[in-house]
Amino acid sequence: MSTSDGLALLDRALASDEAHTVPVGLDLASLREGGSVPALLQGLVRKPPRRTATADAGSLRDRLLALPGAERADVLLDVVRENVAAVLRYATATGIAPTQSFATLGFDSLTAVELRNRLASVVGSRLPTSLVFDYPTPVLLSGHLLGLLLPATDPAERSAETLDRLEAMLAEEWDGAEASRVTARLETLLVRWRDRAKAVVGSVSDGDDDLDSATDDEVLRYIDDELGLS
Repeated sequence: MSTSDGLALLDRALASDEAHTVPVGLDLASLREGGSVPALLQGLVRKPPRRTATADAGSLRDRLLALPGAERADVLLDVVRENVAAVLRYATATGIAPTQSFATLGFDSLTAVELRNRLASVVGSRLPTSLVFDYPTPVLLSGHLLGLLLPATDPAERSAETLDRLEAMLAEEWDGAEASRVTARLETLLVRWRDRAKAVVGSVSDGDDDLDSATDDEVLRYIDDELGLS
């Protein structure tokens, strides 16, 4: 910039109440029309949503059905990460960790709705506005979407697949805050499941057993036998 422009900007900075100012000239139009925007400037330059070619629900479902069960979750996780990258205007999805929370990625109410809309078109069904808050990481969200696309009809199969995904998710690295949130959620679900399991045991018992005296191992052993998870 010229000396006169620099001095004028210095005068403006001295007259400003802001603690930090940066004298720089930005061609926002050029940035908006160009390729990727540096992370530092993404708050200044809102580019139009990048359109990505996503398969419709039918073709994605067929693609998943053609894969071994163990590979389906990984494929759908990639789909979720690609759409997350598109919403956040990332060049690629490589920097998005499966267990990274949407909150730490910078999602707000607008980007949450945009991701919901994208994924609704992918799975071919309506999704709640609270989707990223109900399933706050890519791996949790992809597991939910997999259940929508390929709902298991057999309870034992559905339970086994869900527990397999959960076990794989827990093997990932977590930061302290996210680990605390997941722990609290799991403990809440475990309490609810134990209450429901005891009700199931009571519905098939002959009345001689005292459910209040049943141990956790006895309840879980019954669940394993009934659902074939042992």
